[in-house]
Amino acid sequence: YIGTSTNGLSTLVRSAPAYIDDRVLAAGVAETHTVPTGYQVVLFSSDCNFYARPNATAAVPAADVTDGTGSEQNPAAWYLVGQVSPTVSTISLIAATSCNISLSFYKVP
Repeated sequence: YIGTSTNGLSTLVRSAPAYIDDRVLAAGVAETHTVPTGYQVVLFSSDCNFYARPNATAAVPAADVTDGTGSEQNPAAWYLVGQVSPTVSTISLIAATSCNISLSFYKVP
């Protein structure tokens, strides 16, 4: 949402998500989350460090990964519809410790 604050300045505040899922991860166990139909953006929030990987199984790295198959640590947000990269239909999540992750999904007008 783009609006104007009481002092006349422009402000950008995201709207409430239309769809929220929560995952409770056990330490070292990857879980696969299916992207709900019709949503183009996901915002992540967690109470731990976690790794995510689109359309494949995430892993906590134990060594260097230099072939493009690594998992992203603590992503803030992903655009899920392919333009430069493939469309994301599943998100794999894993953490070294037990934790909770929220996935807030948005539809782009």
